[in-house]
Amino acid sequence: MSKLYDVIIIGAGPAGLGVARALQDAGVKDVLLVERESQPGGVPKHCRHPTFGLQTFWRPMKGHTWAKKLLEYVHYPIRTATTVTALLPDGQIEISSDGGIETLRARKIVLATGVRETPRHPRLVSGVRPQGVLTAGALQQFVYLRGLKPGNHPVIVGTELVSFSAIWTLRSAGVRAVAMVEEGPRPTAWRLCLLFAKLLNVPVYLNSHVSRIVGSGRVEGIEISGKGTQQTLACDSVIFTGKFTGEYTLVRKSHLAFDATTGRPLFDQHGACSDANYYAVGNMTHPADMGDQCYQEGIRIGATIAHSLQSVRDTSTFVAVQHDEVIRISAPSVVRLDDTDSKATFNIRVQRPVKGDVVVRDGDKELYRRRYRCMPERRIMLKDIDMSGVTEHSALRISIEAR
Repeated sequence: MSKLYDVIIIGAGPAGLGVARALQDAGVKDVLLVERESQPGGVPKHCRHPTFGLQTFWRPMKGHTWAKKLLEYVHYPIRTATTVTALLPDGQIEISSDGGIETLRARKIVLATGVRETPRHPRLVSGVRPQGVLTAGALQQFVYLRGLKPGNHPVIVGTELVSFSAIWTLRSAGVRAVAMVEEGPRPTAWRLCLLFAKLLNVPVYLNSHVSRIVGSGRVEGIEISGKGTQQTLACDSVIFTGKFTGEYTLVRKSHLAFDATTGRPLFDQHGACSDANYYAVGNMTHPADMGDQCYQEGIRIGATIAHSLQSVRDTSTFVAVQHDEVIRISAPSVVRLDDTDSKATFNIRVQRPVKGDVVVRDGDKELYRRRYRCMPERRIMLKDIDMSGVTEHSALRISIEAR
């Protein structure tokens, strides 16, 4: 019989390390982190821009420095270059590594598998598959880990924060982007970011869609269309950025309840999944927050898990959370009725820009109302909503009344 761990954490990025830190502070002994990459630290370990650390160490830090600092606080073993291949009932997971296939057991298992960027095909970009098409994550590994250039004349697709960080990454490699291309009428990140692009002499094409990649063996250009026009930009590489989606492959083929459309696991305000042995945390539950935010959430969920090891959790009564079509996701996706904690905080994302009152209702009863200016890919936090009156017959819904 294999060893029974108290907790196994799948993923050693910010969220997983936050969970580990909280478990360690609570005195939990037998914890194992499993990481599929050769080094722990998650996405930040590839980043060299100083946008990390303000919420954890109260000063800006480059991503790799911040990740290294987080790892200093975790003294549990971390199995790297190890892939989880199956999530099983009764607190068991199947893993694959150089040592072969193994089954591990734990009282609690934490899913902290993070996110990935949407590549070209789901974005409906036509053309063959020439060399020079990559994501921002791949770009960071090219430049910072392997010392390579993706090309000399790249185009960046997207205008999220990660898109502007790609400009910085390219600059570190001595390369200037030919252009940024954005489908919407304004950047997804803050408008001020356009000034950053302008200072680095990178033109931004708004209301423009990359319709085709030109080239066979190597990227030679892209066709962009918008407002009845079409033009070709010469380039030798295309970097698709943002439009993050969670890593749900394991969940989709598991026994856990999940959303049929996205594959995202159903989880409550404490991170608990449909199986009492499993918890979900971090960007896999709400793609995609900043690293510091995921770390703080990991600490909160880790403290909850430490407490759950000392008690039996009632999993019988959940209430699903519905939302308007303009809302892309809400986290949590269900609310568990719990006499010990009557408040819940929701993290929501919208499909398109909208300004108005975000309202949470239980049937006809209004539980929360506050005015927001909601933008795609930016988190909107609905904090500490009183759930004490919610019952198993409740109908919870999050709406936006545009104004």
